[in-house]
Amino acid sequence: MFCRTGHAFSLAAALVGTVIGAGFLSGAELVRFFPAQGVLPHAAVAAGLFFLCFLFLYRLGGACGGFAGVLARFGKAAPLLRAVLLASSFVLCAGMLAGMESLAREGFGLDLPFPLLSLLALLPLYFLSGRGMRGLYAVDVALVPLILLFIVTRAGGALQSMQPEAPGGAAASLAGVCLYVSMNAFLAAPVVCDAGAADRAKGAARAGAAGCAMAALFLGFCIAAVAGAVAGSGAGSAELPFLAALGGGRAMRLLFSAVCACAILTSLFSAYYPLHRAAGGAPRPGLLRAGICAAAFLLSAAGLGGLVRFVYPLVGVAGVLFFLALALSALRRSGSRPRAQSAPVFRPERPGQLLFDEDPFRQRDGGIHACRQNAEDDGRRHHEI
Repeated sequence: MFCRTGHAFSLAAALVGTVIGAGFLSGAELVRFFPAQGVLPHAAVAAGLFFLCFLFLYRLGGACGGFAGVLARFGKAAPLLRAVLLASSFVLCAGMLAGMESLAREGFGLDLPFPLLSLLALLPLYFLSGRGMRGLYAVDVALVPLILLFIVTRAGGALQSMQPEAPGGAAASLAGVCLYVSMNAFLAAPVVCDAGAADRAKGAARAGAAGCAMAALFLGFCIAAVAGAVAGSGAGSAELPFLAALGGGRAMRLLFSAVCACAILTSLFSAYYPLHRAAGGAPRPGLLRAGICAAAFLLSAAGLGGLVRFVYPLVGVAGVLFFLALALSALRRSGSRPRAQSAPVFRPERPGQLLFDEDPFRQRDGGIHACRQNAEDDGRRHHEI
């Protein structure tokens, strides 16, 4: 029981870490997508949508053997979708590294002649990412509780979020919420799908579903607390709206900056995960991964705040199309398969067919599903497989 609870929290921390970055914690990101009034119902809608998206991707990843199998459902459109996801992840990585340097100057007051903090962030990113999901879980389990603790201790904004919504503009506000959830869930898709495949292979799918629900509740509360505090204080136009809403002096700014650094690292690891996985199919994966990190570092030095603001809405639109296509594919498959027919067994694609084919869970997951199917056909119990 304790192991299941711990695994559910690890997955929840990984999912929360994909969403709560420096932009979220500063409040600037939420101001763009959430209204200034009626924050609480919009936060509740966002939490519900996050849960549905996470659970859908988690179960689909388990059925398809990971994100590679999910991509295979798109057929000829898979390369384009993969390119959009990898490009978005790369820009987000560079944006997080640029944010680390901005945090050093504006938050900690460090006037460094060289972007040292972003360079230091690349070292654990490169080496811990080699551990796959375990490395991602380790980072998020260590850092996400610190972020949540900071928000909980300043949760007065959740009360401000209960103010009634202004009349009119409800449809536009809900559209912004849907776009925000789609953007973040799309970027988190490789992590969620691969987690679903790993958990299904280990028989921990129930704990994973609980982790999806836990992550959605955490995110809904954090949205209500941060966006509510900003709306209640009227600090939406500030450069760091949440910090302006909290007030305080240098001590608060240093604490806020430290928590923002944790949020940047969690988002950085989540954004780099699909790039790291994709590079595994190269002849020299280590060299390619080092090149990706170096390119992201150089792009971050050029500054890309405007580019990130331009890319976010495009990623949101791509996320909406991604989930619509998956939903239509699921409906077609359920409608064309007779009810008496057993669930299809996932079979890995040929090597080199997809960029994510190095997924370590694919052959293991496919074998386990095949054994389980054969046992059910013979009338044997699951533990006899």
